[in-house]
Amino acid sequence: MVIKLKYLLNEKIINELLSVQDIIRWITSCFSISNLWYGHGSNNPWDEAINLVLPLLGLPPYLYKKVYKSKLSFKERELIYQLVYKRIKKRIPVVYLTKKTWFCGYELYIDNRVLIPRSPIAELINNKFKSVILPNNKPKYILDLCTGSGCIAIACSYLFPNSHIDAVDISVDAINVAEYNIQLHGLENRITPICSNLFNNLTKSTYDLIITNPPYVDKREIKYLPREYLYEPKIGLFSKNNGMEIIDKIISQSPFYLKKNGILICEVGNKMLNIIEKYPKICFQWLDIKNGGIGIFKIENI
Repeated sequence: MVIKLKYLLNEKIINELLSVQDIIRWITSCFSISNLWYGHGSNNPWDEAINLVLPLLGLPPYLYKKVYKSKLSFKERELIYQLVYKRIKKRIPVVYLTKKTWFCGYELYIDNRVLIPRSPIAELINNKFKSVILPNNKPKYILDLCTGSGCIAIACSYLFPNSHIDAVDISVDAINVAEYNIQLHGLENRITPICSNLFNNLTKSTYDLIITNPPYVDKREIKYLPREYLYEPKIGLFSKNNGMEIIDKIISQSPFYLKKNGILICEVGNKMLNIIEKYPKICFQWLDIKNGGIGIFKIENI
């Protein structure tokens, strides 16, 4: 007989879930029969459970194998139960419940003022842009356009310790979160958060590298999105003109903000074919992403 969710979610069960391993197994069972959507940092119920529990304990998810036998206090079990219940009943993404995530190995504060970091650009950063020929391999001036939480700017600042980065977003809320994360990492002297509609309020004239993950979801696609995505700020997801408005502006305006031989790296997801068709004269280099994700191009400003 298959155990039904209403039995698994009986609050008294927390008296039996003593260790990290116990509670992870229980959460995985709950998630597995709850028809949840995984797309904000994990792709299966086991990893989703780990991403919920360990950040609540003040630990990064990759430490699971070192702490899985550890005992949990009753208060910890009670809090975890409450958040599991919210995840299942309200479909709130795990990261918005824990307020923490890791991007390229760096901890970030996240709430629903910003998108949950999940860009495949992380793979490029982790691989030190080996598939991309950057100016001198050490860009001095970098622009992170549509920065959101500041995740890309922060990861790039660690990769390129001699660089200065402008982290730009149109949303004041996003800039406030990015500023908090910049301070969390002590990078106030190297990353400048700027509230701007793309390039409008920039003072720096040109950059060696512009890197961007702009909104590109067509507003008509909203009815097809899983419920979890509706908790994210629409300004970070949707773009007009079939999702192409912001991408079009970036492609047309970025040459004026790139140094000679400067590089634009832009994530466009499922708009890849639209772009190839719309800009036949532009030489896009589509970057190979091995761990999932499509539609990241590179353009060199020749």
